[in-house]
Amino acid sequence: MERDDFASGTSSRSTKLIHGGLRYLKQFEIALVREVGRERAIVHKNAPHLVPSERMLLPLIKDGTFGKFTTSVGLMVYDVLAGVESADQRKMLSKEEAFEKEPLLDESVLEGGGIYAEYRTDDARLTIEVIKTAIQHGADCLNYVSAIDFIYDNGKVAGVKAMDHLAEKDFEIKAKYVTSAAGPWVDELRDKNHSLSGKRLHLTKGVHIVVPKSKFPLRQAIYFDVPDGRMIFAIPRGLITYIGTTDTDYTGDKNRILTNTQDINYLLDAANSAFPSINLKIKDVVSSWAGVRPLIHEEGKSASEISRKDEIFESETGLLSIAGGKLTGFRKMAEKIVDVVVK
Repeated sequence: MERDDFASGTSSRSTKLIHGGLRYLKQFEIALVREVGRERAIVHKNAPHLVPSERMLLPLIKDGTFGKFTTSVGLMVYDVLAGVESADQRKMLSKEEAFEKEPLLDESVLEGGGIYAEYRTDDARLTIEVIKTAIQHGADCLNYVSAIDFIYDNGKVAGVKAMDHLAEKDFEIKAKYVTSAAGPWVDELRDKNHSLSGKRLHLTKGVHIVVPKSKFPLRQAIYFDVPDGRMIFAIPRGLITYIGTTDTDYTGDKNRILTNTQDINYLLDAANSAFPSINLKIKDVVSSWAGVRPLIHEEGKSASEISRKDEIFESETGLLSIAGGKLTGFRKMAEKIVDVVVK
């Protein structure tokens, strides 16, 4: 069941990459890099028409996140952990080679670069393909149907009270087990189930902006440093280049997540700092998208420090909820929750 259109929430607000989480190496989350990297290979194999390879340039800059040695070793470890095919394995570049790959970079601070493999995707279409496959295997998939409340039998969840928003009528769905994979709304459903205790979600907002490729004529996708110590992507696609993402705490309306001027200025400043010749301004932004990540709250950690690990919650009434994770790991998350249901 999906309250709105399929993929209308976080599922269509990603960076449009099935990526291996290179930055997790810096945080020494080796197991996460291995799992995400291997999942990436599986998703690529399952849907090669939707998950093609994308060569990513990682420029090495003076006093940047990654040094030459750590980048070389890190990308090699990344290739091994993620099981990257030989044709896509990392290649280190000199300053001259990196600048030749991307002449828009700031030559005055450039010290070299690394080329490594990621995979791009159409996140909403990938969601639809999964749903179509589920239907082929006998699933009933409903959109514009929301869960209003739960049905109970002897104190255990036995289905949901649902609202059909197109027919404007309520109905009930009986079930042996109910799984909530409602993303940012997981805690709302736990609250309806009177089981919102212990661990909770920590929502962070991610914004991407879109500019004409004529204003930001990147030759290839790039993962670059920003002044505050984070790293973001700039990706050319057709006639546009998009830049993202932000990572800030979010406590606003989950049904209407907007891009604000502060978000835009952050991304423009980041791009102008790394590519000083482009001089992007707000008037150059032709579009944007914004979504929230349903992360698991960790006390004392900032939005960008919180782990992207997924977690399963089981209430005393039997409601199963899954949250956290990344687009790349969607299949593995599904496998984990289905294993719990089967068990």
